Amino acid sequence: MVRFSRLLSCGLLLTVLAACGGAASTPTSVPAATAAPTEAAAATATTAPTEAAVAQPTATAASDTTTNSGNRTFTHALGEISIPNVPQRVIALDWMYLEDVVALGVQPVGAIDLENYPKWIDLPLTIDPSVVSIGANPAPDFETIAALKPDLILVGSLRGETIYDQLNAIAPTMMFNPYLKEGEGHPYAEMTTTFSTIAAVLGKETEGAQVLAKMEQTFATSKEQLAAAGLADANVLVAQTYASNNAAEVRLFTDNAAVMEIIKRLGLKNAWSDPTYQVWGFSSVGTEALAQFSDIHMLYITEENNDPFQSAAIKPYWDSLEFVKAGKAHTLDSQTWTFGGPIAAEVFAQRVTEALLSESK
Repeated sequence: MVRFSRLLSCGLLLTVLAACGGAASTPTSVPAATAAPTEAAAATATTAPTEAAVAQPTATAASDTTTNSGNRTFTHALGEISIPNVPQRVIALDWMYLEDVVALGVQPVGAIDLENYPKWIDLPLTIDPSVVSIGANPAPDFETIAALKPDLILVGSLRGETIYDQLNAIAPTMMFNPYLKEGEGHPYAEMTTTFSTIAAVLGKETEGAQVLAKMEQTFATSKEQLAAAGLADANVLVAQTYASNNAAEVRLFTDNAAVMEIIKRLGLKNAWSDPTYQVWGFSSVGTEALAQFSDIHMLYITEENNDPFQSAAIKPYWDSLEFVKAGKAHTLDSQTWTFGGPIAAEVFAQRVTEALLSESK
């Protein structure tokens, strides 16, 4: 099976995409996500994982974040944690936190599954060759972690909730939960708050603020460009698609997905509405669900040369859809990362903007 569909079946990296909202009705039978994503799985899982058992308190940094000595207290998914000094040897056990650390100008000593990282993620960040790859998803190599002598470990709840004690016995471990249950908040806000917390822990508050400010400026610029092109308040679907058993499966991102908050900040609207809260931020549907949409723009992430909508069995149906005939369906590169931090958010916004503006060229 090709790389994209294979990775879509992974379990730990199920960080996924989001889509927009309008007057569309939901198909009567929307498969519920049943398996949770992880890095490679987030981009690739065919089913969504069960909800993480760890609730996510708002991550906030203590006021004293600039000292180079003494304990500082921060909040993470398990409550408060004391971090001695400013960590110098960081290990990132999720790709999102690898992105966060590198975006702050810090090279970790180790990170999870670096072999597969470039297959799924393309960001304007450089990971130093000295960074050690710590096992493959989903299980890290504890011996390698201990040998690297970290003074801080960063991990997401999907992986961390079962191995937290083992990690924390090696070094102070901060765990974050981007997959929030209904009423616990929005994943986009969790992403930015977690990034700011990591910046504070690493003594990089100024750099962190600059990264977030640049992200917001990118959103504002894109919003202006889209409005100038007559696309203000345009209804869009954002999806991830892959082939399965000679059919196309479609994940439509819901309003509680981080990428859909980005869509909103670009002045666009989500054309998809699911009455059932989806913890992973997407609804899994068949291609028949797309027939209900007409005056919308569809942006879908798929693997180059393996677009399921171009298969012989599906293409006639795909070509008959109103928005496809109108030239309003656009592919996004398979390395478009929808479960990342502020750099991934910027890249997503830029690719969405470029795709939509291409309609008028």
